Amino acid sequence: MTGAEVATVLAEIAMLSEVLGENPFRARAFAAAARALEGSGADLDRLAREDALTTLPGVGEGIASTIRELVLDGRSGLYDRLREQMPVGLYEVMRVPGLGPKRAHTLHTALGVDSLDALEAAARAGKVAALPGFGAKTEAKVLEGIAFARSLRGRRRYPAALEVAVRLLEWLRANDHVSAAEIAGDVRRRMEIAESVDLVAASDHPAAVLAGFRSLSGVAESEIEARDRACIVFSDGLSAHLHVVPPKQFVAAVVVATGSGKHVSALQALAEEKGFTLDATGLRKSRRVVELADEEALYGALGLAYVPPELREDWGEVEAAAAGRIPRLVEMDDLRGTFHCHTTYSDGKATVAEMAEAARERGWQYLGLGDHSKSAGYAGGLSPAAVRKQHREIDAWNCANGGKGEDRFRIFKGIESDILSDGSLDYDDDVLASFDYVVGSVHSAFGLPERKMTDRIIRAVRNPHITILGHATGRLLLSRGSYAVDVRAVIDAAAEHGVAVEINADPVRLDLDWRHVRYAGEKGVLVPIDPDAHSTRALGNVAFGVNVARKGWLTAPQVLNTWTLEEVEEHFGKRKQQGAP
Repeated sequence: MTGAEVATVLAEIAMLSEVLGENPFRARAFAAAARALEGSGADLDRLAREDALTTLPGVGEGIASTIRELVLDGRSGLYDRLREQMPVGLYEVMRVPGLGPKRAHTLHTALGVDSLDALEAAARAGKVAALPGFGAKTEAKVLEGIAFARSLRGRRRYPAALEVAVRLLEWLRANDHVSAAEIAGDVRRRMEIAESVDLVAASDHPAAVLAGFRSLSGVAESEIEARDRACIVFSDGLSAHLHVVPPKQFVAAVVVATGSGKHVSALQALAEEKGFTLDATGLRKSRRVVELADEEALYGALGLAYVPPELREDWGEVEAAAAGRIPRLVEMDDLRGTFHCHTTYSDGKATVAEMAEAARERGWQYLGLGDHSKSAGYAGGLSPAAVRKQHREIDAWNCANGGKGEDRFRIFKGIESDILSDGSLDYDDDVLASFDYVVGSVHSAFGLPERKMTDRIIRAVRNPHITILGHATGRLLLSRGSYAVDVRAVIDAAAEHGVAVEINADPVRLDLDWRHVRYAGEKGVLVPIDPDAHSTRALGNVAFGVNVARKGWLTAPQVLNTWTLEEVEEHFGKRKQQGAP
């Protein structure tokens, strides 16, 4: 297990301990160890074998024993025991906004709540309001939140769905009866939320492959057997579908299983015009299956340029492919740096130097540090004095480590400045002028009516000191919807005032949504891909942002952090001149 994976298990042990009412001190200790481990970069395998895990911050003998099990055996007895004791339904209960581990424990122990149905029954009977620390208002919010929690059932964020899909794909490709296999559906199209995991396999022995798939462990149930398909359902309701076809049908089956329904319908209509039929049994001409080497060959047979899976949404991609106008989409290797990253100056886990070195190790030319501003007291927001201290440290690092010529690397001085309720930024102009760039973000007053929220953000965009608008809609996927805002009006204002609008690549956010990203690109708005990284590992979030940019039809020049260091310096310099008195 990697350090990040171990940290995830330790955090879940802390959560489970809290829900089950176990020793609260142990729960806090596991949570603290998880936070410390997440950004440490420690060689856990070596420390475990040398019996030196207790040298890690916050790791005593008990936690070291758990880490040792995870690293050397890939499992933990404590974790397994807690998982067995935890009613599966409580995971869904904790998805109700406002119900964390502590309240879930109270509901479980006091009222026997172990599912959303049980929670709803208790709330409608007035039992939740009677509990200490709850009350009538909380009970009303719980009832409102139950519908939201139910809507999440069987859905996972892209990274979690991808993890399941990759694991199942590896199993398929290792199966002696399978000659080819591919991920399809939502995951292959890189949707931010997956409604299911879909896979296609080629085999001359479908019964054996499907039987093995249905027997996979870790599932709650499987559907009635079918000749060429199987579905397994995980404990949280996520379903995984497998379609097994003869090898000569594989390419067409993958295309049909990957595209959205409307994309596939558009292909089928075009196929019919050209004398073909297209479905999961193959591309056929005069009832004979056309031999296809790959998906590019299928699109070519229909007179189309290849359409990348991310674009198969029926957003004009078939027409563009027919005209040879599918753009060269931005790729990970195009990135030369990033912005909107946090350090230990606010709520990050790594220092200025650690973040810079991690960025340079990725082959980047620059890194923008955008810690929280003074209004974000909950996140250690920077006072003007702290801003000046960080700037001195950045200047010193750049002077000592920045290098020269082609090897030059630069840390940019940024800030994530809170957009206040009236649309102003939370520093005076002289402080804002001291930054190389400013990210403006909403972190409060989410409940404003749409007109007021839109006016608030547009006023911020008009501020000459702002460079980038951060996470424009405030959404947290499968946790919190976006606040009410006219996104297109905000993008129009950004285009008018030369403000970039980020793709916040934190997989919990992925904000701007790809549907709005395309509009931003069409309006000429620059779109940086920002990881919102609070650790060196989280710099890798940019990969999820690249997915969003590709789904939004962006090319490399439209993404600010594909620009060279010199180009970014020039861009930031021009923006600062606009903010000068």
